[in-house]
Amino acid sequence: MTNNYDNRCRDLNTTLADFAKKVGQLSGQARENFENQVAKITGMDTLNVKYFLALYAKYQAKEILDDKFSNAHPTAIAPAEILNILPLQHYEDLLKNNKKDFAAKSLLWIKKMQAGTGSSIKRSTYLALKKKIAESSVVIGGKGNDLFVPGLGDGMVSLAEAQIMQAIYDMQSNKYAGIILHDIISSETEKSINEIWQRKSLADATQNYRELILKIPGLQSGMRSYQYHIPTIDEKGELSFNRRSPGGHALFGVEALLAAACPEQLPKVGPGQYLLSVIGNGEDLSSTPDEYMAHWMVENKIPIAMVTTTKTEIDLKGGQIAIVSASENENAYVTIIERAQAESAGQGELFERLGLRAGDREAFFNTNMILLNYHELSPRLEKLRKEVGEIEFLKIISPDLIKNIKKQVDHDGVERKYIQLEGAMGSSMLNLDRYWRRRFGHPLVHILNVGVQDRSRFFSPIKTAFDFFLQFYSDRFSFDKKSYRLINNAPSSLPDVSLSGKVYNEVQSLLDNFAQSEILHLKKLKVVGDVSLADLVLKGKVEIESQKEGLVNLAMELSLGLECKCILGRQNNKFILENVKITISRNGEIGLCDNS
Repeated sequence: MTNNYDNRCRDLNTTLADFAKKVGQLSGQARENFENQVAKITGMDTLNVKYFLALYAKYQAKEILDDKFSNAHPTAIAPAEILNILPLQHYEDLLKNNKKDFAAKSLLWIKKMQAGTGSSIKRSTYLALKKKIAESSVVIGGKGNDLFVPGLGDGMVSLAEAQIMQAIYDMQSNKYAGIILHDIISSETEKSINEIWQRKSLADATQNYRELILKIPGLQSGMRSYQYHIPTIDEKGELSFNRRSPGGHALFGVEALLAAACPEQLPKVGPGQYLLSVIGNGEDLSSTPDEYMAHWMVENKIPIAMVTTTKTEIDLKGGQIAIVSASENENAYVTIIERAQAESAGQGELFERLGLRAGDREAFFNTNMILLNYHELSPRLEKLRKEVGEIEFLKIISPDLIKNIKKQVDHDGVERKYIQLEGAMGSSMLNLDRYWRRRFGHPLVHILNVGVQDRSRFFSPIKTAFDFFLQFYSDRFSFDKKSYRLINNAPSSLPDVSLSGKVYNEVQSLLDNFAQSEILHLKKLKVVGDVSLADLVLKGKVEIESQKEGLVNLAMELSLGLECKCILGRQNNKFILENVKITISRNGEIGLCDNS
């Protein structure tokens, strides 16, 4: 195996070194032959080869994600005179306008990102119990495949399956002229996605989903995109197969823009119809547009929209929209600022508080949901690609390069560092927008911001085990078994939750330790230590710190304390913890104080 790796690395580095010398001369058949050669060495398909080469070219040119923070102005603090370059639409105004006619004339192409496994959410115990197998036999798939909607069907209806049912409901409700379900998968998730399509459907138990969709007019499935793991850069600065990794979700943005430039790759639409597409998070039941968004895209001839949401206390770490000031060589343009860039500029704390301080404007938090109107976008990009050529076009639409350094112990027992080449989808869209502004003087990308009240209708990611509990096991959300969508029972800012304890890391453990708790009116929760909050009502701001070794069942401990019984109210025969700070000493003594 070592010799095989070494040979492939040598072949790839030699091939790419030769490419670097001839890059300006390669086009047409010569470029295609070169890409085929790389595909043969790496085992990747054409899309992944093109994307890999775009990232590698930026690495070779030392175009690492640059520090824009010193020149950029997040919307919360941007000078008024440059805010007018941001094409901004508030979703609330779309609701007021109440227009959705064009949605019924649109073919909605839904692409959900199911290629990653979501390793930040540990779920082996949960899956073993659900599937009634040994934990050692559990195979992790995508988050959308591995997390199930409680109380639905046979109890094994995954979030990915629920989204198929969403599409069936929307199509049978005549919301759109048609819907295409397009899977975005990888070798790690392909098997679990295939199993979902072969399951007997909730709508008709005599047919699986593939069979059922064939019988629903306007509904299509079967299209797929595949994300390969690409080579990394070793400590010598050469490409290596010893570690391979996904190149980030910009791959799917690049794919969408390449398809726009090559209309023959697009699904066919009928006379008078419009092709719209959405790319969203695979585990997020809310990451699709509604009819108001679809109508707005068509009526206003919007080529691309990035969906953002108003930043809240739970959005301190994610990217937010900013405007880079005009310079001698370039007009002002829109970008995304990430926390890492702010930290490298010594402004990490400022970045976190932007949009949350008195006097700040709204900060727009990136949801990773992209809308594309191919009726407007395709003619523009097809013409551009023909004018500038394949290589330059790929450079224009490729993302800023993120250099992600990872360590691993190799097969020879030596720990080494590798650089993963990655890119973000929003960066790909905004790099195209930047070019378009520079060349044509107007934007391609618009910002569609969803306020706090409507946030959960379009942005409900599951990044932690607590998020899963919040959406499917708490009283904060309900699940509509007709539309297969979440309902936020208290549509305001979601609770700011920080859990530091071993029992909160795994999905099943967290569900057990929050079982039957009520959090409808919870605003902030901070827990340090292993504490079970099962059978409690949490309201307002609650802080708990335990120094006791082992798991503390707080409801039980409170029931044993006479003083606690006198102080705390009760609801549904449960103790109410409202605006309270609780300390638990090493010997189990409980202290309570006000935390208003």
